[in-house]
Amino acid sequence: MKAIIQTQYGKSEVLQYSTVPMPAMTSREVLVQVQAASINPRDWLIRGGKYQMQFAVPKLPLILGSDACGKIIKVGSNVKDFKIGQEVMLMKNPRDGLGCYAQYVVVNEKSIALKPNNITFEQGAAVPLCALTAWQALKNKARLVPGQKVLIVGGSGGVGTFAIQIAKALGAEVDTVCGPTSIDLMKKLGAHAIYDYKKDNFMDELKSYDIVFDTIGRHGFAPYMKALNNGGTYVSTIPSPQNLIAGIKTGLRSIFFKSTKRVSMVLVQSNGQDLKEIASLIEEGKVIPIIDSVFPLHNASQAHDHSRSFRAKGKIILSMNHE
Repeated sequence: MKAIIQTQYGKSEVLQYSTVPMPAMTSREVLVQVQAASINPRDWLIRGGKYQMQFAVPKLPLILGSDACGKIIKVGSNVKDFKIGQEVMLMKNPRDGLGCYAQYVVVNEKSIALKPNNITFEQGAAVPLCALTAWQALKNKARLVPGQKVLIVGGSGGVGTFAIQIAKALGAEVDTVCGPTSIDLMKKLGAHAIYDYKKDNFMDELKSYDIVFDTIGRHGFAPYMKALNNGGTYVSTIPSPQNLIAGIKTGLRSIFFKSTKRVSMVLVQSNGQDLKEIASLIEEGKVIPIIDSVFPLHNASQAHDHSRSFRAKGKIILSMNHE
């Protein structure tokens, strides 16, 4: 099969378009013919050897890619819930082997969900990692309930575009922070108040939030704490020592004092059940995957460079249909 492999760490030119053996599968896995895969910041962090959890990454030579969408062409003997021919979305964590920048990938049945019929394969590939990050941050970490007020920092990114829509679908009032060129998109996604991060005083305007979900992590949690209501939660996608320590301290304090403002981190996990619930929101038209651009698989290096520029609005996709 064709795949993008790397045999050393470095810049985007270490990515090679090559022919490699088909992946081996176990009895609880399915073999998926990939139609599209997505680019995530973790990909180029792993590529450069700078991922925060690099110890969990498979050894070189390595095929990157955490999420994809395609058709099941083979099922393991112990797979019960899926069958050949079904169109599915999937996510693999580093410890699961990654491998989605390829024409075929194997994945445990617990990490997949059926692709909604009202979206394309490219849109399906955009969903798993980013939508699961948003879902797990808002539902599991911040314990969002209807009627709450939520701020999404970095609303125009892959995670942010899903976070705005998911928070609204769960009954929250949603504000966001983004760049000036993304304001129209944020309005289309249903954000209420939209703050331009390039304006020096934007943080002074933030107030009365039950949840702040920071998908960027540029400023850390401290500046946002004054914008939280008592008992509110700040959730970050950045597993920094500062966030970890603050999370432990505020988590313990909140057991005894309900007014404590908590700090938390989300480390996305592949979860087919969560993905199934997200798929239901997509089928209902409450969540729409936002795609910035689509590259052919052999142009993965250019796709990485575009992601690294931080100019993308929504997801960057690799398509296998142009090989």
